[in-house]
Amino acid sequence: MKTIKILLTILVFSSLLILPANAQTKEVGIYGIWTDQTQYEPGQTVTVTLELVWDFPASTDISPGVWDPLNEVYAVDDVYTVTGTGADNVTLSFPAPSVNGVYEYVVNVFYEEEGWTMSETGYEAHTLYIQVGNTGSGEYAAWVTKVDSPKTVKPGELFNVTVFVEMSFPTMTTFSVAVTDPSTGEAIMEVEDQTQGEQTGNYWFEVIAPETEGSYTLGADIIFETAGGWTYT
Repeated sequence: MKTIKILLTILVFSSLLILPANAQTKEVGIYGIWTDQTQYEPGQTVTVTLELVWDFPASTDISPGVWDPLNEVYAVDDVYTVTGTGADNVTLSFPAPSVNGVYEYVVNVFYEEEGWTMSETGYEAHTLYIQVGNTGSGEYAAWVTKVDSPKTVKPGELFNVTVFVEMSFPTMTTFSVAVTDPSTGEAIMEVEDQTQGEQTGNYWFEVIAPETEGSYTLGADIIFETAGGWTYT
């Protein structure tokens, strides 16, 4: 059984925006997050790339950052000035923690308007997990490293989503890659495959956009089968 899938943590996000006729102004959102590696050594530099999309009627300062809930401080943040409607990637870097483990961060973005304000796109904050330390030989591990999808589509349009993954399996292992609904954790579409050893791959899905205009978020996950059942890293 694969009911464990509803408990999966979404590690990588790519968001989909269906624009109404009159798009709301004063908005900035994070429409993609990926890291340069799947795991880090203690103290190693972590590089996070954010895909930002914005819509402002005038020149506006925006501030993306990576919040560390454990220490209640920003691991890194920065300020950029944008105007009009646009999209761009920004890169933020910070040192990995000094102790092995899996660490949770919140990646968010604000804009300046009589103080720092969070917009209402629904995409201005996402959770990111960073693994520090080697999992060790013989360990089973798999990660989603990136998700590619269009940022704007028409209602009911068929569009493509590509999920990039990395895996480390000491024996031949069955795994499942899925495009998910982060609000429920359930799979929209999924595919099963098998592999062994240190591998990378990408999986392509065709998804139909909702018929109703609005903003929607897509997630992606990978789980794998062990003697104890289906699980995830």
